[in-house]
Amino acid sequence: MGLVPPEHATNPAAAAYAPRNSLFTGPIAGFLAWLVPGLGHIYLGHRVRGIICLVTITLTFWTGVAIGGVQGTVDPRERTLWFMAQLCTGGNTLAAYGLHQAVEPHANESSATVQRPAAVLAQWLSSDVGVHYTGVAGLLNLLIILDALGRADAPSPNRRRHDHPPGAP
Repeated sequence: MGLVPPEHATNPAAAAYAPRNSLFTGPIAGFLAWLVPGLGHIYLGHRVRGIICLVTITLTFWTGVAIGGVQGTVDPRERTLWFMAQLCTGGNTLAAYGLHQAVEPHANESSATVQRPAAVLAQWLSSDVGVHYTGVAGLLNLLIILDALGRADAPSPNRRRHDHPPGAP
């Protein structure tokens, strides 16, 4: 099975938008991949791969939020470890957490006496399924971030053999 060349290698129009090799290409691609899933690949010139990652991760995350409700799904106080997994989706988690804060009841009393409205509470099973969907989306996006970082550091197919550092294939 052969490797699929980047889109700018097969599409001359995409070559103009391919990032230049620099010290910051990897970190920028990694940050963009965290902020919006797939955006790091799009930045590197892998448009189709980036769009597939964007649609897959975003739909998985927001399907989880729709199943479990924003109150029970994205909650850093009650589900700390799952929230850390969800944070790997970047902007999606930040938006969902903003919604969580907007619908959370605010009171000056302790949290033990605050009762959440029944309309925002999900059934226990749907809440757990939603948490698992969003957590898995975050962990999958972590793999996508690592893939974008690896592709940013990969040698360009356009470079000649003597341009590679010693020991590189």
